[in-house]
Amino acid sequence: MKKAFLFSVGIGLAGAALLAAPSREPAIRRFTATYVATIAPLPEGATQAEVWLPVPSSNVLQNVEDVKVDAPAPVTFSKDSGGNAVAHFTLDPAALAGKPTEARVSYRVERHEALLTAPADRTAPASPDAFLAPDRMVPLSARVRNLASRLAAGKSGPLEEARAFYEYLVKNGTYDKTTPGWGHGDSERFCDLKKGNCTDFHSLFMALARSEGIPVRFNIGFPLGKEKEGTVPGYHCWAEFWAPGRGWIPVDASQAAQSHNPAREEYLFGNLDADRFQITSGRDLTLSPRQKEGPINFFIYPYVEVDGKTFGETKITLEYRDL
Repeated sequence: MKKAFLFSVGIGLAGAALLAAPSREPAIRRFTATYVATIAPLPEGATQAEVWLPVPSSNVLQNVEDVKVDAPAPVTFSKDSGGNAVAHFTLDPAALAGKPTEARVSYRVERHEALLTAPADRTAPASPDAFLAPDRMVPLSARVRNLASRLAAGKSGPLEEARAFYEYLVKNGTYDKTTPGWGHGDSERFCDLKKGNCTDFHSLFMALARSEGIPVRFNIGFPLGKEKEGTVPGYHCWAEFWAPGRGWIPVDASQAAQSHNPAREEYLFGNLDADRFQITSGRDLTLSPRQKEGPINFFIYPYVEVDGKTFGETKITLEYRDL
């Protein structure tokens, strides 16, 4: 029988410092949600399995409360190398009798729209170098540096340069989840094919921005439908870049490219709707307790190691209901 384990997350939104009066008040969406992780039957002969689950935290755009983890074993909580909250538990494969394992993380969220006219997060990065360094799948290759230099030519400052990178991705990229290799956030693959999902679009945005010395961070979570309740079958991600005097500015190039709508394309540079929320941030993450197989690319799926080896047969959905 499953046991419920509770984990309290800090309550309260950080105050937003306004640089300019917004043309309107940011939209707010309040909802309850349950992250459902399903782990396939473990390999025959396995002796131990460790599971790490991503847990959302409050930040300047979202308030997360009443977090509850329902898992088949006792849970411990910690932070990964990116500062994300992590739930961890250990499974006994013999007790599972070859059946799938399910774990659920539920919470209540208040999500605020981000507006370019009033950047929400003006907290300067304590260590900008951490947001300028390449990731394993986001290298700063010569061709990316050359492309970034060409796109940034004649532009003044990070805001204009980032806009040029964004427009390049929206105009030249195709949202595609059919061509093999999509979904890993591989910037070099996107350079080759100019297609992929949200991780692929934003990996190249990150590489271009970093090539021009613009700190950038990767956020991943879930989109919500316009319906008041529903089930989301997969994740969504976006990026934020740092502009001195402005703050962290969000971009969602993949949704913009999908929309084929000039107004939507304009909106998604610097603005993010409240119909989404963030689970984790960062790439190449080291979990806690430390996993044995090395840093994970990004953290939205449950991460599982069976006898010290990565076990990737996992699925996620999100069930949500508006309040």
